[in-house]
Amino acid sequence: MRIQTLYKRLSGLSIQTKMNVLIIGLLGLPFFIFGLLWFQKSTETIETNARQYNQELIRQTGGHLDSYFRDLERSTFPLVSHPLIQQFMSLSPTDTFELVKIKSAIEQELLPNFFFGRTDIYGFSIVSRNGISTNYGNAGRIFAADLLDELKDDETYKVMGLRLDGSTPVVTVIRKFWDTQAYQTAGFIIIDLNMTPFSRIVSNIKLGQTGHLSIIDSEGKIVEHTDPALWGKAIPEEELATLRSQTEGYYEKKTDQDTMLVMFHRSALNGWIIVSEVPLRELAGKLIAMRNISLWVGSCLIVFVLLVLGAFSLHLTRSLQLLQRLMYRAENGELNVLAPEKRYDEIGRLNRSFNKMVGEIRRLIEVVHASELKEKELELRQKEAMLLAMQSQINPHFLYNTLEAINSYAVVEGVLPISNMTTALADLFRYSVGDPKEAVTLEEELRHLSSYFEIQKERYRSLEVDIRTDEHLLPYVRAVRLIVQPIVENAFTHGYEKHKLKPSYIGLHGEIRENGYVLSVVDKGKGMPPERKAGYDRLFAGNPDAGGGAEYERGSSPQGSDAASSAAQPAAGRGRIGLSNVHQRIRLVFGEPYGITIRQSGEIGTRIDILLPFLAKPARSGDGTSGARENSGQDG
Repeated sequence: MRIQTLYKRLSGLSIQTKMNVLIIGLLGLPFFIFGLLWFQKSTETIETNARQYNQELIRQTGGHLDSYFRDLERSTFPLVSHPLIQQFMSLSPTDTFELVKIKSAIEQELLPNFFFGRTDIYGFSIVSRNGISTNYGNAGRIFAADLLDELKDDETYKVMGLRLDGSTPVVTVIRKFWDTQAYQTAGFIIIDLNMTPFSRIVSNIKLGQTGHLSIIDSEGKIVEHTDPALWGKAIPEEELATLRSQTEGYYEKKTDQDTMLVMFHRSALNGWIIVSEVPLRELAGKLIAMRNISLWVGSCLIVFVLLVLGAFSLHLTRSLQLLQRLMYRAENGELNVLAPEKRYDEIGRLNRSFNKMVGEIRRLIEVVHASELKEKELELRQKEAMLLAMQSQINPHFLYNTLEAINSYAVVEGVLPISNMTTALADLFRYSVGDPKEAVTLEEELRHLSSYFEIQKERYRSLEVDIRTDEHLLPYVRAVRLIVQPIVENAFTHGYEKHKLKPSYIGLHGEIRENGYVLSVVDKGKGMPPERKAGYDRLFAGNPDAGGGAEYERGSSPQGSDAASSAAQPAAGRGRIGLSNVHQRIRLVFGEPYGITIRQSGEIGTRIDILLPFLAKPARSGDGTSGARENSGQDG
């Protein structure tokens, strides 16, 4: 179940999101993991190789140092067996003559020849067991008898470490002389070495930019260091314990500036320790630099590939998203949209197919719309036929004679309002029973409307009728019979009476337009709701599916108001004609753009414009309203 839910969620993702996930998951993430592993392994390998290389350098340095001391030991062996030295060792302090003679020979002949060219010898002393000694160089100034006590019974050769002759540091080496006959110590050779050989050994080793090599004797004192101020200084006990814990090894030491890698090697010959200290960052500088360059180049390559693939996916998905938006607009009825056709790949072919589909749908809708217009025209003609049939059933002469009789009685009795209303009603009947398809002028329509107003004035004494038209143009304005009275009657019914208001104002205002003459019917009652007005606007704009306006038909024929359930169709069974009927009749006779427009409808009143054509284009007069007339019965 969870797998199915996850599959649905993944299926619902956009193509762009899926492509981004695939690029990151199949390219970016593996490269990142591989690069991270490679970085770690390469760093470990570089550091291991650097440690091994430096450790080997330390071993070689220790080997050179051991070789030097062994060579020094071998070089003193001929002295041990030399006859003069053997004879010197057997003398006692009382043998003054022999002692002076042999000592002079040793100091002036034997030792200078033996140490010729040895710049590393600072001083040389031979001491017998009888307490006599002979010196060469500077050794006599630093000779101390307690040095002899530091040599154990089983030791014949020992490097004592660093000592100072005033301000001069020297390294002292002691060697025993054995009496081959008595098998006991006959004397000692004490050699004082200067720092030249040790400085040469250390200076030949270069560890990075700031790394250094130091030599520590068996007592924990620094014999050689790049900083001479540290010569003879003892190192901390905990560090010395670490260095003595094993023959060789390494550890890390934190300093204020950097982390140092410390590697050491302890000599088995004399216990001296060779120590190297080098910053980790300099351990394998060039190798790390090459690794970093490789990482940067690889990262830039990955980023470039991701950008190229991302740009391509974005280009692809944007085209699909554009097509999706166009399809959404087409779903909402906007069928004039077009997709770009410049591309020649699959997206371009898909766009061209979409354009063909939308064009075909638009053509089919136009065909259906034309069929619906023809059907509505047929229904309208049927209703006109019904109206004619109803009119034909009325006996005009009977109605006229009856109205004349009523008028006569009213005149005899002196009731002028009844007489006026009867006369106006007779005129209304006479005009209404005419042919509804008969072409009339706007002047005839307004003359017929004046009879209607006379009756309404008798009913509503406070009614104000404001007529402002161009009288000299009215005979030239084409009209259809009974198109103005239904709108005016609807103003009384729906603008005032429906809201329980007394009719107070009806206005008929004329205005010349470029494409015809506009007659505006204006009231000050309550208008229709906005959604109903919007339905009428869509209907009058040519949308046959518009709704919302049929329940508010502003106008009716003498037979009543239209209350149809569709904004485009009156209720044929009830014989009513409303705004849609009037608009359709004008369109059928005169075509576009003539018909009805609801200019304004709200709480302050309603204004409906009727656009009608001219018989012939008349000349404009003055301001276009010079022929205006107003009803003399009421003040406008």
